[in-house]
Amino acid sequence: MADLEPLLRFWRALDSAFESVEPRWWGGVVADSRFPGIWDVNYARVETDDPGLSLAEVESSLLPVMDRTGARHAHMVVFHPEQLTALLSEAGTRGDRLSWDTAMELRGPAPGAPSVIDVQEVDPLDAGFWRAYRGSLGEFQITEEDAIRQLVDIEREVLIPAGKRWFAVFENGRPRALGSLIAMERVGYVDHVVTFPEARRRGYGGAIVRRMGEEARRSDLDHLYLLAEPGAEAVSLYGRLGFEAIGHIASTLRPR
Repeated sequence: MADLEPLLRFWRALDSAFESVEPRWWGGVVADSRFPGIWDVNYARVETDDPGLSLAEVESSLLPVMDRTGARHAHMVVFHPEQLTALLSEAGTRGDRLSWDTAMELRGPAPGAPSVIDVQEVDPLDAGFWRAYRGSLGEFQITEEDAIRQLVDIEREVLIPAGKRWFAVFENGRPRALGSLIAMERVGYVDHVVTFPEARRRGYGGAIVRRMGEEARRSDLDHLYLLAEPGAEAVSLYGRLGFEAIGHIASTLRPR
């Protein structure tokens, strides 16, 4: 799918910030032994649309790397799921958890007047931000302390040095909504948009996404993407902010 190629370009560049990437004809295996509990940096990136690719072939490359790094999950991200139905079916049949994301691209200005909500860029040295970031992980069902520690380390040691920027809406000096923007290869990616429960329904999440869209335009990025759960309320929100659904990405996960 041609629309996803710039997103793949970004994804490859982001993966290269981690410990190792082993290229394969179908994509590559990404691994980082510093973060064995985080499957997003220990996984198989399946880029091909060749329906002949088998699960056994992917895992013949993935599992030895997982053994070497101590990764706790076998994770695969498939960028052309409509063509690789047999691969995904095999993984699902044996019990792997399958999930889908809608890929959305900013293709127009957000309608209406600019938000009056004050969205501030976060100082990565601010201890209050890190407390809020740790707390926000629970909204993504991440509660294990070791995983939280590793995710904090990834932000501090890898992503922020690579140029990732964080934005927040504050109430009484405390971040009540967060979102991040990272750009590589002239492609931007919006991630971790979250509003704490006590501050929801006030437009904070939309204001943060709008601000990041403005930042992307000011930076002359060629593309800006995000992923959203299909059918989720967020898809409608992002649509109102100028994002259009352009395709789907599938992923599989199983404990080692």
